[in-house]
Amino acid sequence: MDRATAGQRPRKTLFDVEREKRWRIWLLFALLLVLAFVTAWVACVIVFGIAYLFVVRDPAVVAWLFTARGVLLVLGAALVFSLLYWWLAQLGARDRLYAAMHCRPLDPGDRYHERLANIVEEMRIATGGPRIQCVTVRTVGFNAFAFSDLHGGGVIGVTEGALARLSRQQLQAVVAHEFAHILSGGYVTVTVSCLLFGIYSSLVEELDDVADAGADTDAASATLGMVPLRSWLWLMQLASSVVSSALSRERERQADLAAVRYTRDPVALAEALRIIGRHPGGAGYIPEGLAPLCIRATGTLGWPAVSWRDSHPPLEERIGALLGVAHVSRAEFEGQAERAGEDLERREHWSPSPAPASPADPVAAAASPGAAAAHVAPPPGAATPPARGAGMACPSCGAALVRAPYEGIDIALCDRCGGRLVTTSEIGKLLARRDAAFTEAQRRLADLLTAGGDRLRRAAVLARGRPGVSLISCPRCAAPMMRRHYSYEYAVEIDYCSLCDLTWFESDELEALQVLVERQTG
Repeated sequence: MDRATAGQRPRKTLFDVEREKRWRIWLLFALLLVLAFVTAWVACVIVFGIAYLFVVRDPAVVAWLFTARGVLLVLGAALVFSLLYWWLAQLGARDRLYAAMHCRPLDPGDRYHERLANIVEEMRIATGGPRIQCVTVRTVGFNAFAFSDLHGGGVIGVTEGALARLSRQQLQAVVAHEFAHILSGGYVTVTVSCLLFGIYSSLVEELDDVADAGADTDAASATLGMVPLRSWLWLMQLASSVVSSALSRERERQADLAAVRYTRDPVALAEALRIIGRHPGGAGYIPEGLAPLCIRATGTLGWPAVSWRDSHPPLEERIGALLGVAHVSRAEFEGQAERAGEDLERREHWSPSPAPASPADPVAAAASPGAAAAHVAPPPGAATPPARGAGMACPSCGAALVRAPYEGIDIALCDRCGGRLVTTSEIGKLLARRDAAFTEAQRRLADLLTAGGDRLRRAAVLARGRPGVSLISCPRCAAPMMRRHYSYEYAVEIDYCSLCDLTWFESDELEALQVLVERQTG
């Protein structure tokens, strides 16, 4: 028996998968019907009880609810609601999950996105899988996921942090794990489960907002009116959490072993899980209710940590199982993982960021992006397209903006003053990547921003609305750009145009922001 498949269960046939999917779908609908019936029954008890206490004063009103006719009527209403909700939950499923998980389509001009697309296509061809659409999530966190579009296709997503920091072998192992979910057919059930029950966590948050708004006018009545509804939403959220954990936990173990069968490299997946679990950036922006779709858990939904409701097995347990398949000891694996991490650090910060240059200044020209590329040997597969004109003028000095390669994408920069014009999506990518080699001036600027952050934040607040403050114009629409700090945490001053979603960084400010983020995320 091949060691990569040792300990695995026999592969299911297509008929087994379809049969298992059908009975699980029916089980989910039955659970939905039970939850709807219980909710409707409790609501009727509350309404009839209030009617008995304040309106009718006739015990027969409440007693009717416990007759066969009353039970059947409530059950019929629950059935109608369940059918309608089942249909609505699956309507536009892919787009709803895109929005909930903050997905972005791949950029064909992005070197990192191109690598992901190649890996997914290679895996699809090798496994004979269905059509797959690739997406990314703009966060420095580490995670990956797969879900069904409920029309025969699948979606695989990887966060920008994982895309930038995992090696090709590790990323291939993660994609193989997600392909295992797709090929098993179980991902359809989990997708439907998340669509059905993910609404409860958002309803609780919306209910809190309503309660807060009502507390301003009548705190007692608002709180009293929300208690029954909150209690039942809490119970349903608990039920959905248990269902998700029951569907997801064993699936993760099976997908790990199936990924080994596809890649023949259990250590690569173990390394990827180790990196994903230890990264301080967390799991990213993926909602807690959609954790069963992901390769790692995204949180606890505010519940206490109880093993029976975990959606994923412990990462250390999964790593141990993979090392058992590979016949590698834990000590040997840790040493190998440490060496791989050191190799990764040596491969980072290899490319100088684009610097302003003037044709009349040969020293500066030698440091320009084109010249730098001639002196720095990029790692394999890191070739970047030539710079091209951006067609806009610099908002600071009026020079023409040009396009220059920077960490796998093209950004607009001023070749005279060194400013950068980037979109919000491009900022998210750049903060997750570590190709750029920063200068001492850029690191010193990051030190100054860290040391004087509180003073800079106070000054920014005091300067708001003051007359005489000159604002630069957006290079695209010519509207005044809003001057603010990038975030409360990072006191980097930027100019932002909300109409065009463009951010202007003065010279070295973008790189200083990258330094600050790298220091925080390790």
